[in-house]
Amino acid sequence: MIMAGGKGTRLEPFTKILPKPLVPIHEKPIIEHIIEKFTTIGIDDFHITTNYKSRILKAFFEELNPDYSLNFVKELEPLGTAGSLKLLEGKLDKPFFVTDCDILIKTDYVSLYEFHQNGRYDVTLVASAKEYVIPYGTCELNSEGHLSHINEKPKYDFLINSGLYVLNPDILSIIPENKFYHITNLIEDAQKQGKKVGVFPIDDDNWIDVGQWAEYKKVVDNL
Repeated sequence: MIMAGGKGTRLEPFTKILPKPLVPIHEKPIIEHIIEKFTTIGIDDFHITTNYKSRILKAFFEELNPDYSLNFVKELEPLGTAGSLKLLEGKLDKPFFVTDCDILIKTDYVSLYEFHQNGRYDVTLVASAKEYVIPYGTCELNSEGHLSHINEKPKYDFLINSGLYVLNPDILSIIPENKFYHITNLIEDAQKQGKKVGVFPIDDDNWIDVGQWAEYKKVVDNL
């Protein structure tokens, strides 16, 4: 499932004309680069959620006439990053990938799928390791509000949600119908119900958020 219904405001003015999935990277739009990540491992069945400029996106694929199967899932109104997944309930019988349409992930997708199955997870999210350096000395205070010490340019390590997931089909029953609902809401509600959520870590260099201008320019230069 490729979530492709958003307006892509971070990539304006391109997205004033094109839907975000069709913003070009060299000779192909973003969405083709994403699809190729899956077709190389034998996946040939794709569902694409659409809303903003959906007719342009459909026309592109009609002209492309790909050799893989496409099913367009139309959002009558924006439903967030997970609301439209409800429209697939009852149509899938095994774990499936869900990806944002503005990210490029370099990883072993087969290993990711096996990680999900072997760990018996209900949801697996791919997380990118990020290191942030604060370019200043940060002040630590004691219990009396006085200076305890100064950390010079401290470094912090985080795992950042990349926008690529593996979901079990029965997890879709948690999603409310016709409601704006993000995938973070789905993960939180799944955990409340005792579902098992796994995290598949990748290196920072293996995740590119093409939806940001700085990253878009970087991938155009390096891909």
